[in-house]
Amino acid sequence: MSQASATEVTEKKAPFSESKIAGGRNYAALGYSALPFIAGIAYLGASSTTRTYGPSHWFANYRHGFMRRALVGEAFSRVAYLSERTVHRLEVALFAVICVLTALAFRKILFGSIPERRFAAFLLAAPAFLPHMAYMDGELDSFLYIALLLGALALMRLPALPGLAMATVFSVVGLLTHEGFALMFYPLILVLALDLMHSRQLKAGWVATHLAVVILCFAAIVHFGALPGTPGQWIAEAQQRTDMPIEGTVFLVLHFTLKQQLEFVRHLYSAKVVGSILLTLVICIPYFFILKRLLNKTFAARGYSAGHRLLVMLLFACPLALTVLGHDVMRWVSALCINISLFLLLVYRSMPQKNDSQSVLTGWTAAPAYAATLLYLLALGPFGIAGNRFVSNIGSLFGH
Repeated sequence: MSQASATEVTEKKAPFSESKIAGGRNYAALGYSALPFIAGIAYLGASSTTRTYGPSHWFANYRHGFMRRALVGEAFSRVAYLSERTVHRLEVALFAVICVLTALAFRKILFGSIPERRFAAFLLAAPAFLPHMAYMDGELDSFLYIALLLGALALMRLPALPGLAMATVFSVVGLLTHEGFALMFYPLILVLALDLMHSRQLKAGWVATHLAVVILCFAAIVHFGALPGTPGQWIAEAQQRTDMPIEGTVFLVLHFTLKQQLEFVRHLYSAKVVGSILLTLVICIPYFFILKRLLNKTFAARGYSAGHRLLVMLLFACPLALTVLGHDVMRWVSALCINISLFLLLVYRSMPQKNDSQSVLTGWTAAPAYAATLLYLLALGPFGIAGNRFVSNIGSLFGH
């Protein structure tokens, strides 16, 4: 039998070959592409009736003067009444926007070759990414993620100076939404700017000017953004605009000084909360290990020096500094993982097609360990505030 005939027989015996899957001609390929969004939607309605802290921010506005964290509330201030049902519908719409923007941003990877689809599925369907965004839907984190994604895309896709200018605008929008953006998501913008400086697409002076603008805006927001009036007045006014229970802590925190906030947070770190955080970190070690491994491969492919690598790692660790200002530790860990994941996806997308560096990042998905790790992470469920879904279920089980 000739070699051509043998190949023909092999193809007939293997109708679901990887080449056909990569071309999208059966459901296996679409399965990888859809997995991150299905994993997110699975947790979209989780505990929606008790998740009122985030949407309570939607009732802060600039009616009585400038106030930090009130940009979203100002956008909704033209609506006289926001019922609880309307709030939940808006949460679903918000997550739909997140999914659409993410799919559009990384469509070439999500609908590319099988290794690329697996690569994107692992990063986007992990506990810290779309499942976490869905589980925490309604929090200001969703708005911050949108600002980050748009800023990062502008920086990586537009010409150097216009891209940096747009990234600056979206960074300021993020700060006005929640000043915690400075530590949660803004570090990724700096990491990407450093990457463009490394490839000589951005000048150091431009990046320094951008950083100065962001720092000045952050300082102004924190300095001038104190709560006008008293928390009680804001709570009463907000409650008149909705039948959803308003979380008073939202306005209480906006009223606190730094010293009062630190004292308040100290009492929130109970033994139960600390235990939940530690257990979550331990069971997610495989996820953190793979992220670190992919990050090291990317550093090597980009030719970063030891100093550049250290600076990037320090920037990625910035969200963890928020642990002294709040007990929402897994939100900060999630921000760290989202930043790394977006960096990997954006850098991969900027590499020349069919480059050896690309195969270094996607080749590992063919190993059996990839499928095992992905299934393990999907079973764990999303990160929450101070733990993940798996740990929460264990706590509920023993609580009964």
